[in-house]
Amino acid sequence: MLIIRFLLVLLFIPAFIVLARSLGSRSRALRSLMLFTFPSLVGFSIVFPGIWQSMADLIGIERGVDLLLYVTVLTLITYIGYSFSKFRYLEKRIATLTQKIALLEASQQT
Repeated sequence: MLIIRFLLVLLFIPAFIVLARSLGSRSRALRSLMLFTFPSLVGFSIVFPGIWQSMADLIGIERGVDLLLYVTVLTLITYIGYSFSKFRYLEKRIATLTQKIALLEASQQT
């Protein structure tokens, strides 16, 4: 059962890499879809709570609530990774723009 849990965590690694690396329009659509899917899963779990328990039994986790917690934590970790990557990209872009503006202003003054 420990192997199954480990494999479930490994499933989120490619999603984390895709979200952290790409900043194009395709990844924006994927992020929007994921941001819509997660609240939908939460609403679905309120209406049909037994399904989480069935999936937890299939995987080997004792309670469905624990499985929901694991999915929530992995989703938040993925979002944090994306946010970190996006802010790093924006910082680099702002630094480049600042350098270009400084060079333009210096060339206009001489």
